[in-house]
Amino acid sequence: MYKSMTANLMVESVDDSVEFYRNILGFSVVTSVPNENGELQFAFLSKDGLMLMMQEKGNLTEEYPILSTDTLHPSVTLYIAVDNLDGLYCELKERHGILCDVHTTFYGSKEFAVADNSGYVLTFTEAHEEQDGDSEA
Repeated sequence: MYKSMTANLMVESVDDSVEFYRNILGFSVVTSVPNENGELQFAFLSKDGLMLMMQEKGNLTEEYPILSTDTLHPSVTLYIAVDNLDGLYCELKERHGILCDVHTTFYGSKEFAVADNSGYVLTFTEAHEEQDGDSEA
């Protein structure tokens, strides 16, 4: 049966993406693989139990030709549940910039979004806390 799922993002530069995720979001590199020029072609990152892989476009399309593209156009978003959404929002607004401001969704969660250096949209969410009388019986 299934045990876990981890996204593998296709990026132009793994080195640049690692820098973003490390310096802006505080991720750590678990492992990485350089190419013959010493630039990273793959990296596996983690933070607080979250796992994320990224792979250089040429290297990934060599492995999976179906993913070949002339221009990289991110087509997935990452939906990240956090504690202290307001604190993270203030930190990222100061250090990186916000794509979509904090708002409350129709399902009651507070969310905001940023774009990473490759254009992937990262939506941060904090679940709505039920208040007295708010839960269904």
